[in-house]
Amino acid sequence: MDRSLFEVSRPVVKESSPQSGTNGSWPGHDRNLEIMLPDYSGTPTPANAPGGSNASLPIDLFPNKPQLLWDFIRVPQGALDWTAPLEAMQELMKQTVSSKPHPFQPPPPVPNDSLDNILSSDQILHLSSIFEQNYLPWLNFTPIRDIHSPFLDLVYCTIASRHLDEATRSVVAPRLQALTTDSVAKMIFQSRRSETLESIQCLLILSLWAPVCGTEEDFRDGRLLVASAVSMAHNMRLNEACQLAASLRGRRANGEEVAEHEMFDAVNKTRLWIALTNAESLLCTGSGRNPLSKRTASYLTIFPLASNLPSDRASGRDLRLRLLAELFDITEAGIAIRLKSLSEANVNIWYEGFVHVLANMGRVARILLPLAVVADFDIFYFKTLNILVRTCRLLILYQASITAREYFIRSGSDNPFWFREVRPHGQNILISWGKEALAVSESVLVILLEIDVGLLGTSPDYMFNMIAFAASYIIGSKFLVMHSLGIELPGSSEKLLSKCISRLYRMLFLIRFSCREMRNVDIWDGSIMGE
Repeated sequence: MDRSLFEVSRPVVKESSPQSGTNGSWPGHDRNLEIMLPDYSGTPTPANAPGGSNASLPIDLFPNKPQLLWDFIRVPQGALDWTAPLEAMQELMKQTVSSKPHPFQPPPPVPNDSLDNILSSDQILHLSSIFEQNYLPWLNFTPIRDIHSPFLDLVYCTIASRHLDEATRSVVAPRLQALTTDSVAKMIFQSRRSETLESIQCLLILSLWAPVCGTEEDFRDGRLLVASAVSMAHNMRLNEACQLAASLRGRRANGEEVAEHEMFDAVNKTRLWIALTNAESLLCTGSGRNPLSKRTASYLTIFPLASNLPSDRASGRDLRLRLLAELFDITEAGIAIRLKSLSEANVNIWYEGFVHVLANMGRVARILLPLAVVADFDIFYFKTLNILVRTCRLLILYQASITAREYFIRSGSDNPFWFREVRPHGQNILISWGKEALAVSESVLVILLEIDVGLLGTSPDYMFNMIAFAASYIIGSKFLVMHSLGIELPGSSEKLLSKCISRLYRMLFLIRFSCREMRNVDIWDGSIMGE
């Protein structure tokens, strides 16, 4: 590489002495620009050519600290933990929110308050309809309800109250939220008396969508809520529903008589259990935490794949349950992989583990990709699954790099070109996977720009952590290239980021617009909460 590229494009860096190379070159000198520029196709200058020394590369080009992957981000509390990237995203979001004044503070709870005291029956029905139309498809199952399910009604209305106009929401939402928070606290601390299917479903829903107004920090932790739901489900033996449904189907296939209501109940509980495990896996993915719930392979037989997918709305939601379960099983297997040593055997085992995981993920992605264009229903919800599958792939590729970095930290190595020492079957695989990770990050943002912005605001909150991580990976790559080479990353990433920011602002505008429209609905005119 011509040294003048650096001298013209970036400030002069103090030269470091060459290490273990010949003629002043670094060992394994090959296509350094390709490390960070996937589209670079130039031929490197031979190491013995004038100005060909790699000594002009900064010694800390690739800092050997996974928790300081991108040190251009500064936060008051210190460095973010980039080994758990989605947790880092959530921490950044919390700091952003906490730095801004809340539009209103919730009043103290009203003694002996109830949903019927807050809203009229028509208003309850209206907000419940909004929830069922916009949020329920994310759950991929129809909640199991009794004729009277007051807590589910309360949760539906609390989540849907974000669609109210600001004036109405400022009156209605705080009381709904206070009542919901109080009900959840009683359920968690009196779990034995609160263990019902209704309670489990309410905690599942509340774990996916944050409160609409101020509340205690613990109540904002979706993982705490879903873990409580999982604990209740275990006590009710809901985790056995999948095996029971598989057994009943097997008996029916063998000609035994199985009551229809018994089969219906087992399959419905299976849907709830798989949805619960999927939600917990979603909230733990990329956070450095492991889910408490476990899926058995029985769901593969309960929700089988067919050659004509999907056929109707119910089977389409079953299909999403299965694909999400498979996706999270694969992701969790990939995140568990560790590099134990640099011996040829261990490096090859590490590499083959990631190849196997990525191949399985590719299989799920192939089935999922066409669903949004071949289905006549739930198009938005099929399409957003592509964000999930691509983010999970990004996390696996990212995990490969992190596990290698962690090994070098444990071994005490300070070689800035550590990634070249991990060469399964002679491949410089971390460079190849790094290129793919950047491309996958950009594809996440492309999908964001393609989906229905009107429904985007109904996405589970953790989805925005995933979008933010993809964006941060692109930004981190841009900073790394600029800092190291003094040039901008080729491609459309700048416009892509800009358009995504505009899309998210557009999402907020549409939510506020729909709130103003709701204000004109007759049921919200006149008295509200007795005022």
